[in-house]
Amino acid sequence: MKKILLTILLGAFGAMAIAAPALAATSVSFTPVNVSVRQGQTFTLMIGVNPQGVKNYTAKTELHYPADLLEVKSFTFAPSWMPLAQPGYDLADNTNGVLIKTAGYPGGISSAATFGTVSFLAKKSGNGTITLNNNSFALDANNQNVIAGASVQTAVAISAPAPVQTTPTTPAIEPTEEGAVLGEEAPVVQEPTTVSQPIVAQSMLSAVGSIVTLGTDSVIVGLLVAVIILALAGYAIYSMIQRVRRKNLGKLR
Repeated sequence: MKKILLTILLGAFGAMAIAAPALAATSVSFTPVNVSVRQGQTFTLMIGVNPQGVKNYTAKTELHYPADLLEVKSFTFAPSWMPLAQPGYDLADNTNGVLIKTAGYPGGISSAATFGTVSFLAKKSGNGTITLNNNSFALDANNQNVIAGASVQTAVAISAPAPVQTTPTTPAIEPTEEGAVLGEEAPVVQEPTTVSQPIVAQSMLSAVGSIVTLGTDSVIVGLLVAVIILALAGYAIYSMIQRVRRKNLGKLR
């Protein structure tokens, strides 16, 4: 009886030892798991792998997404991954909504790490899901697929674009019939003034009076001053004539 129990225990431990590597399956994750963006914006999705202690040497991720809502703009592998560009292992199909990326890791990877980052464009408003397809795999040293079969996905909610804020316009300013701007006082236009004939005649008389009175404001005084000036002028002319005669007589003698 004891031998039978011992055999059963040994068998159970052996089965557990054989099954242990299989339990250490590689998991794949998406970050973030929920995305909210507006139409026309871009966002990034990080793909992570976690071998959980069992070395993985090659990984392939196949993502499916709604092509009417999303468009892949770019994909970037994390450092140390060596991309495989063979047909069937590298694809970005925005018509059918499929993204396939495959790469090897030299020496193998046994701890959690980033596989790559995808950049998506939100094409229009709506709700959709990015999922990891069953064609994805992670290969161990024996080329066995050790990827976990759990569903991996990210929910995307795309809202309408933000309304465009317009600057309020200033109402047009219309001129009035007189040419003034509404809300402002009309400019005062000064018409040219004309000098009347009486004013011109008065000015001329004032000028003549000033000449007659010689600026003394008295006609009599003005006349006396004029007589004196004329007398002095006559005397000066007479003196000059006499001098000329004397010179001429001296030359004749």
